[in-house]
Amino acid sequence: MKKHFFFIVFFFSFLMGFTQQSPFNKLSVQVQDSSNFSFVVSGHFHGSSTNKSGFPASSLLANLDTLNLSSASFVVCLGDLFMDVKNNIPNYKKSLFTKLNKPLFNVVGNHDLSGNVYQENFGETFFSFSIGENSLVFLDTEKDNGDIKNDQLDLLKNALESNAKNVFVFSHRTIWAEEDEIFSELFKDNTRSQFGNNFQKEILPILEKSKAYIYWFSGSMGGNAKASFFYHPKSEKITYITTAIRDLPRDAALNVDIKNNEVLFRTQSITNSEVIELEKYNLDYWKTEKTEKFNYRLLPMYAKQMLLHKYFWIGIFFALFTMFVIYRFKK
Repeated sequence: MKKHFFFIVFFFSFLMGFTQQSPFNKLSVQVQDSSNFSFVVSGHFHGSSTNKSGFPASSLLANLDTLNLSSASFVVCLGDLFMDVKNNIPNYKKSLFTKLNKPLFNVVGNHDLSGNVYQENFGETFFSFSIGENSLVFLDTEKDNGDIKNDQLDLLKNALESNAKNVFVFSHRTIWAEEDEIFSELFKDNTRSQFGNNFQKEILPILEKSKAYIYWFSGSMGGNAKASFFYHPKSEKITYITTAIRDLPRDAALNVDIKNNEVLFRTQSITNSEVIELEKYNLDYWKTEKTEKFNYRLLPMYAKQMLLHKYFWIGIFFALFTMFVIYRFKK
């Protein structure tokens, strides 16, 4: 009887068209043609690491109307949706969740987790769903120190072993970069595993065996990053992409367009700054491009912020205390 019940539920879900619901604004993904749709992806929706307002990044909020009018079927945040999930949920509901008319999904970052607050409000921290020949896998890279194993590994394997033409994997941490020498100088400010992870030894071989085209998106990107995008084709069928907003002039988002199941990318500034094609934000760009020009007129403001910050005076105290101890020891 129980088996019959589940079969009936599955059958009617199939007939009516399965839709994935956002845990944040309760909107469901609506796609007219599973071979032709688009979505917007970026990370770090809380913006700057010094954002204490309890609201998302101002550059994101300023573009909600544009986002709502876009052709995107849904929006993906690549982690650090919140700055302080324990206290920010009411402000996010008021300023973002109720005003965004696209289903919103998130892969948890370190700022999104505090006890079980996130899980109690928004459910599981890893999940997947499919749209036609496209599988989307949302991973929790804060779990198991960045290792992908157990239920998460099964989730990933199921997507890779399916008949999907494209597999989109979303994670907060750039776990694919941590033990790869070519990325060693690029992501020093990123959230990282304490003692390495199992990506190179266990996950990459599984990716390489898959027949699908794999696009791995990550959202951990330090405030001193060269740009809001990083693009690296690992092989003919595996592509690494990092993107995030930090409430800076360089803030931008990535539009992912699926046309007849072919994947195309469009970069879009959300601050009216100049952006180039995603493919040009490659290793050469990150190794040669200069960072944003420093505005020396802001020095008085930076000096004031430094002098008024408690950590500055804690540092001064410990420096003086250390000098005193050394002086007494020598005497």
